[in-house]
Amino acid sequence: MISFKPEMDANQATDILRQTLGSAVSEVTPIEHGEISRVFSFRHGAGEYVVHFKDSRDGFDKERYLYETVSSPYIPIPRVAEIGEVNGIFYKITEKAPGQSVISYKEHTVKAILPDLVRKFAAINEVRPAAHTSGYGWIAPSGGGSHDSWPAFLASFFQEEQTGFWHGWYALFEETFLERDIFDRLYAIMMEKADASPQERYLVHGDFHLANMLSDGRAITGIVDWEMAMYGDFVFDLAIQHLWTPQLQIPRLVRDTWAGDGRDIPRFEERLQCALLFKGLDGLRFYAKKGDRISYESVKRDLLELV
Repeated sequence: MISFKPEMDANQATDILRQTLGSAVSEVTPIEHGEISRVFSFRHGAGEYVVHFKDSRDGFDKERYLYETVSSPYIPIPRVAEIGEVNGIFYKITEKAPGQSVISYKEHTVKAILPDLVRKFAAINEVRPAAHTSGYGWIAPSGGGSHDSWPAFLASFFQEEQTGFWHGWYALFEETFLERDIFDRLYAIMMEKADASPQERYLVHGDFHLANMLSDGRAITGIVDWEMAMYGDFVFDLAIQHLWTPQLQIPRLVRDTWAGDGRDIPRFEERLQCALLFKGLDGLRFYAKKGDRISYESVKRDLLELV
């Protein structure tokens, strides 16, 4: 299978970090995380940090913008300490949040953390984009969104003409096991469900799963990897939680908790289905590009059951 991460081990990462930060770099340790970046934890002097290496700078400046404008005790985004480039490899260094990823805890501990996760999600939901900004979809480093509406953003994600990682992706229909008839059918249903989306712009993390949350075993101490953040429908983040950990029923937990506070989520099921289809369609083409037939068939099966 194809890997999209830069070729790099802990020794190479140490060399780059010492070029950048000096000799006081130590304990460089790989973190097995993500499909695009190589990630390592390390110490620099008395501080603990995390570094992401990847082939482009995409998303790094957005994360710094959100740290500077959104981070609070209720939305704990680790400080972005440095962004740079060495020999064509881009890096982002952030302070390391205390604790460990929520996904690494046993399920009984995860369930004890969930009430605080719901509180943190509510805090993100209360963020309103700056008054001088407009637009939905990808958040630019200046704070604006990339599209005129949320459905327009969803549609743009799968247009034939793309730049960057998805440039020329329609070739996957001819060169891989990506099935055009199934893809088109699921895409049409997704766009039909997109009509249920709210007009209001909400802050969406974009990769909101338990591996991107740190905890001390009681509360969420850090929410990391905001590179895919966007403005749109907050139910999108609940769909991501459901895809990763369906047994925890996090969308239902949030809906029931908010209902207990007298807060309804209009057209919840349609919005959740739209988001699940979006992530699933992206997964189909990603696994086709990667050559991972087993994961492709698993996602396809789940999507067909969904509809």
